[in-house]
Amino acid sequence: MKESIIFTAGVAVGAGVALMFAPESGEELRADIRAKADDELPRLRAGLDKTNERLNKMETDLKQALKRS
Repeated sequence: MKESIIFTAGVAVGAGVALMFAPESGEELRADIRAKADDELPRLRAGLDKTNERLNKMETDLKQALKRS
């Protein structure tokens, strides 16, 4: 979960910096940002899936520990 938060923050900061220093027109810049976001989306989804799996395992482990006590 921490990785996905850091990743999202990095994307936001990167997009902000790109907007401030971009020599392109707004239309070109939006197309570039959209393309980069589309490229990163599978990685973000994979990170979210991995985080979800970890949380599900933690939930299962906790339920088992509670049953034993």
